[in-house]
Amino acid sequence: MSIAVILGLYILVFWRGCTMLKGKKRQLHRLWYGCILVYCAYVNICGITRTPHLGVSSLYIAFFQPVGRAMIKWLGG
Repeated sequence: MSIAVILGLYILVFWRGCTMLKGKKRQLHRLWYGCILVYCAYVNICGITRTPHLGVSSLYIAFFQPVGRAMIKWLGG
């Protein structure tokens, strides 16, 4: 039930935000605004259900940490 309420609020925020966007590139701005809101809703719902999710740090943990460890090991550290 709480997930449905949260999704409804995100839809309301999206609708309100889209009505406020004006200008030449409003379609592109609406797209970016929608992408940001979808990601926020995804992270919020994953937090409620306590499921793992992809975040900003996922790329760092998956790629840069092992590469850094390998470089340190290669350099003799």
